[in-house]
Amino acid sequence: MNRSLRNVALLSAAGLSLVGSASAFGKATGSGATFPAIAYQTWCSDSGLCSYTGVGSGSGIKALAAKTVNFAGSDVIMTDAQVATYGGANVTYVPTLLGAIAIPLNISGVTGNKVKFDGSTLGDIFSGAITAWNDPKITKINKGIAFPAAPITVCVRSDASGTSGNLSNFLSKVSASYKAKVSAGGQNQTPAWTAPLKQSASGNAGVANCINTNNNSIGYVDLGDAMRAGLTTNVAAIGQNRIVKGKGRVMQFVIPSTKSIQLGGTPTAAQTAKIKAGDLKIDFTASPNSNAYPITTTTFILVRAGMPNNGEVSQVLSYFLGKPAQSKLESLGFVALSGALRTGANKALSNLG
Repeated sequence: MNRSLRNVALLSAAGLSLVGSASAFGKATGSGATFPAIAYQTWCSDSGLCSYTGVGSGSGIKALAAKTVNFAGSDVIMTDAQVATYGGANVTYVPTLLGAIAIPLNISGVTGNKVKFDGSTLGDIFSGAITAWNDPKITKINKGIAFPAAPITVCVRSDASGTSGNLSNFLSKVSASYKAKVSAGGQNQTPAWTAPLKQSASGNAGVANCINTNNNSIGYVDLGDAMRAGLTTNVAAIGQNRIVKGKGRVMQFVIPSTKSIQLGGTPTAAQTAKIKAGDLKIDFTASPNSNAYPITTTTFILVRAGMPNNGEVSQVLSYFLGKPAQSKLESLGFVALSGALRTGANKALSNLG
């Protein structure tokens, strides 16, 4: 039994009011990334230990720096400028789940999960190097699909976002035009999108709504929000060149799914060594693993040292990493932590004090 549930059981056995215990244990407040928000809100509701508001990774990092929340959700590693706002206080990163940044589409006359993009082509769309759906670079990869001669509406985040940061990180690895025109690399939380027909929206749910309400559009959201917006039947397969046993180097196009996210979030030998050394800030984008979804990411709870409610936050994280919580993830569009990463997360939790 995890610590939070054991404490509730002890209170019950002692004849103490569980209403009182809920108020005692429900003090932990968090805000930040919208990517895992549905999971965190579900877990907080199930456990009665916390509350969580999805406002974007950047806003969550600011709130924890200002000490207006007890923990922050972030899909990205803080920038040096963000670290400076903590005045030297140590911040622990605790991974909580694996997810995928899906690329949903709303193209006139094109239905089903048929469309494929290699990284270069996807980067060209978000950088504005490709502006129409019938561009030869798109049609060459997607033979047999009749794309309209229509301009591409690109739906992006308006807020500082870990989802933007991880997509930008991936595209800067695989697209020369994106790297040159939008972001030179790293988890840029506010990319300077250069697509000419761009619409901005707040949160992953806002981007999903932008895609749903604009014909001939494309965007990026976590797979869970794509599910809830009814977009999973129109997501792109993303291609990556990999070395495959018996085939050499080949382009694999992969749709986000439970299995492909698991493969994408399986650490390489170098990443496993890093995790065992205590560094959990792992970048899973562009995984070399065969059949892995290329835009797989993890997400973190950030805990600031010296906060008065860190005992409650430790109980929250004990629940988040426990079997009852992790077993709900697949129904929400995510994948449970496993192997070295889960071991590392629990070790980080035990060191919070």
